[in-house]
Amino acid sequence: MPQQDIINQVVDRVNDFNRRVRDLEEKIRNLSARVNTLDDTVMNKTESNSESIQDLEEDINQMSDRVANLEVDIKNINREKRKFVTSQELDEIENYMNLMNPINSSFMTQKEVKEMLEEEYVEKDEIEDIVEKEIRKRLNKDD
Repeated sequence: MPQQDIINQVVDRVNDFNRRVRDLEEKIRNLSARVNTLDDTVMNKTESNSESIQDLEEDINQMSDRVANLEVDIKNINREKRKFVTSQELDEIENYMNLMNPINSSFMTQKEVKEMLEEEYVEKDEIEDIVEKEIRKRLNKDD
């Protein structure tokens, strides 16, 4: 019987080893399935990230083009701005307009000048002096 006990112990051990091997094989299959699932997930994420990166690169290129166009537009606006009248030039024009304004200034008609000349036979130099004095008076009055 001791032999039978030894055989039974050996059979039990073999059965135990078989069970352990089957358990290990099952664990390896499960791990293999998990690795395959993780591999698929990583591949999908990599593809998704690659597409996202391409989209971002396209967006960046579009933004870069927009910025370049804006720079060109700004240069054009600055070039056009130089053609506009400055406030100082506008003030000068306004002063000339005020000076020439018939409502604020009094001009003599040709007839009035002839009458004045006929009334007083004044020489040309005297007329120029009179006109200059009159202009100075009116300019001083407007200021």
